[in-house]
Amino acid sequence: GGGPGRAGRPRAAGRRYPPLVPQPKPQHAITVAVSSRALFDLVEERRIYEEQGVEKYVEYQQDNENVTLKPGPAFYFVKALEHVNARLLELYPDDEERFDIVLMTNNHAQVGVRLINSINHYGLTIERFCMTGGKSPIGYLTAYLTNLYLSADSEKVQEAIEAGIASATMFTANKDVAYSDTQLRVAFDGDAVLFSDESEQIVKEQGLDRFFEHEQLNENKPLAQGPLKGFLEDLGKLQKKFYAKNERLNCPIRTFLVTARSAASSGARVLKTLRSWGLEIDEALFLAGAPKGPILVKIRPHIFFDDQMFHIEGAQKLGTIAAHVPYGIAQKYHKSA
Repeated sequence: GGGPGRAGRPRAAGRRYPPLVPQPKPQHAITVAVSSRALFDLVEERRIYEEQGVEKYVEYQQDNENVTLKPGPAFYFVKALEHVNARLLELYPDDEERFDIVLMTNNHAQVGVRLINSINHYGLTIERFCMTGGKSPIGYLTAYLTNLYLSADSEKVQEAIEAGIASATMFTANKDVAYSDTQLRVAFDGDAVLFSDESEQIVKEQGLDRFFEHEQLNENKPLAQGPLKGFLEDLGKLQKKFYAKNERLNCPIRTFLVTARSAASSGARVLKTLRSWGLEIDEALFLAGAPKGPILVKIRPHIFFDDQMFHIEGAQKLGTIAAHVPYGIAQKYHKSA
């Protein structure tokens, strides 16, 4: 990991992130865009904005620009991404395939100073900022070839999903939990998240028995992909880079499938689908309809993706940071407030 940086100058000693790291170009990078309300706790500021309007809000942000913002729901996830980057850089100093974190916010530029101060305070590496001054960020997400977009605004997330961008609405956990700072831990639901909602449609329209029958009949037919399949694929690519350097046991990325499916009746199709995609998942947990919250407490993921608000709320209550993927048939049955 030592040695001179790209520009031939020795790297500063004692710095956790070398100052001369070239930012990866978007086409090689895995671009993760986060909104300011996902990255930081802006609940109080949001209240001022809603109750007193944009001018008072901007004024408040400027008056408080030296007050560091507290972490928001995506903060520890972003920190974990940066830990993976630091490890990749040690093993592959000249390689640009790593996470590139972009702050995508419809804040006005005047609020930028407070955001920059807070990012620097925590030592986060976020070089790219898009401050759209109230305009929708969707066009920029496409331009940046965004691999994942996390926001606290469900309407923007819906818009991004419709534009074909993997996206989820972040919800703060109701309890403080200690997260791993040496391993990025990502948990995914299966249907309508990694996979399409084709099987979920059968559950909703024809009931569970018909679903079990359908999944057994179609066990060898891979499910179509869902909105987060690409992100699991990105994580898998990076994992392989650690395995190639004999770091399998010390890999800083771990992935989990947490599904309400039951293994015996409908699990094989899911596992065979992943296999047909050439993807490995580290742990697959088939809960057969049991609540997900208690299992997630044991896993302690930095983020858990699910398409049903019911599971998001269950996760939240027990202290898991959950991200709602507004995709597929479950959305018709539960319009979230």
